[in-house]
Amino acid sequence: MKKLLMFASAIILMVSSVSAQKLVKAGTLVEKNTPWYFGTENASNLVLNAIKAYNNIDAKTYLSYFDDNYVKNNADRVYKEFASFKAVNRKVNIVIPVRTDGWPNQTEVQIYDDLDREYKNGSKHKQQEHRVYIVSDSSKKISMVWGSIILDDKNEYGLPNGGKFYTKTDTSTITFSNRGEVEAIEGLVKDWNKMDSKALAKYFADTVSITNNEGRKSKITSSQWANIFDDLESVEWKLTMVNPGKITNTDPVSGIIVLSSFKEKKKDGTKKHVSAFHWFMYGLDKKITSVSWMESPILPK
Repeated sequence: MKKLLMFASAIILMVSSVSAQKLVKAGTLVEKNTPWYFGTENASNLVLNAIKAYNNIDAKTYLSYFDDNYVKNNADRVYKEFASFKAVNRKVNIVIPVRTDGWPNQTEVQIYDDLDREYKNGSKHKQQEHRVYIVSDSSKKISMVWGSIILDDKNEYGLPNGGKFYTKTDTSTITFSNRGEVEAIEGLVKDWNKMDSKALAKYFADTVSITNNEGRKSKITSSQWANIFDDLESVEWKLTMVNPGKITNTDPVSGIIVLSSFKEKKKDGTKKHVSAFHWFMYGLDKKITSVSWMESPILPK
């Protein structure tokens, strides 16, 4: 960090000395083949004032530094977010305002900072950030913000991985997966409740391994889904939670934990109403390859 701050000091001194003079060696906007050069301090001060309002949890003042279009699209989110804060501190380490003729009429204010947030519900959140604030020449306000983050390894939420997966030889962490697993389960439940047996096969591999609540194992092939509702009169499947995950730093095969309530009535009058825990395995081809479940009865009140 000392080296980083020394670099920041050198940059700030350079900015103050060169003002808005074009520096051909300040980098190149490859897309437009035009050089970057330093902007003035006005844009930097605007962004720093917005960050000050952020740290004061003053949503009204914070939004006053943004243009009308940004406020229109983001005001509700900002007020809701600020209302959840107990304390925040966005500690700025480096400020670099830059411009290029390739993207005229704006200054990009590059900010490197450490963010520490505490919420009213007790949650805490730390991360390092590189944020880019686009300041428009016409409105002299911020029109856009984007950036990237590095999460603190002791963060209370938002970590890319966590938990443990135990194998015979070692352990590894679990990473959340986002390859359409949640949407697949939601679609499966929707078609199940329609008792649309023809639609079910599209969610599964050609052959699926099944382990039921009693530990019995079986296999279902694609053609067998068409008859899955033959002895049923009605069904009702309601999701409570869908949680897709995979072993960190492995191929994208994932496991999906699904909590739900499940009702069915058979044509012979037999009924079932249970809380269910399903474990779906999701393959490389984005099809469900196996299903295991446990269930417990939901008793009448």
